[in-house]
Amino acid sequence: MPVIVDNVSFSYARNTQFESMVLDRISMKVEEDEFLVIMGEIGSGKSTLIKHFNGLLKPLSGKVTVDGYNATSLQARKLVGMLFQFPQQQLFGRTVFEDVAFAPSNFGVSGQELRSKVSESLKLVGLDENIASKPPFSLSNGHMRLVALAGIIAASPKYLVLDEPSTGLDPKSRKELSKALEQVRATGITVVVVTHNIRHVLPLATRVFSMKGGKLRFTGTPEEYFLSTPSQIQDIPLLMGELRKCGIEVNDGIFTVEEAFQEIMRIKRMSAAHE
Repeated sequence: MPVIVDNVSFSYARNTQFESMVLDRISMKVEEDEFLVIMGEIGSGKSTLIKHFNGLLKPLSGKVTVDGYNATSLQARKLVGMLFQFPQQQLFGRTVFEDVAFAPSNFGVSGQELRSKVSESLKLVGLDENIASKPPFSLSNGHMRLVALAGIIAASPKYLVLDEPSTGLDPKSRKELSKALEQVRATGITVVVVTHNIRHVLPLATRVFSMKGGKLRFTGTPEEYFLSTPSQIQDIPLLMGELRKCGIEVNDGIFTVEEAFQEIMRIKRMSAAHE
């Protein structure tokens, strides 16, 4: 069953002179086993929206359900794991092991089962299990983010929601994070990423939601988004589409010049090998 946002509106500072509408009658679904990107400029309402997915915020009107449960219920909160924009604030243990083990240990997991759970979660996000004995704040910014992600994965969520996960990361760390999210989704976890910079997650996305002024302005595939948006980047998906029309089999999810170059070189190598 999906996450269903049904005609949700929300405002801060209600019933005061400072009240402002942040979400305006939003309706959407997050289907199982997809990689959804919610994009928009700062102040568009995207971060406020996802805080309704696990009951951190309650709608002014409308409702949010997770697999049929009200989003504020304990059952729903167990299904939704959330990584905030500054995951360092979600770390608190003396060691990486303590941080990653926190959620499953609170669910009654202990002993060897707990150790295995921590090890599996670290490996899933691309971290060596030997890191478990280190203090989390001794790690790089990118690795702290992966540790926080491992801690959420260890709680076995069905839906993983990340708010601006690439903020402050260098290119190498962004690639590590993208690879980790790809591996996470391969396990059957639905991934929702909120971002104002879509380039880093486009190759993984199955659908894109674009927000502006508290409203959903676009819903569709990444290809449809770029074809409908004035952007220099839209030339890349157009090029890939033209290659397909010519009978050339190109991979999906090619959106940047670097990715297009690598794909064309791959095709060229395959063609040379068959000559």
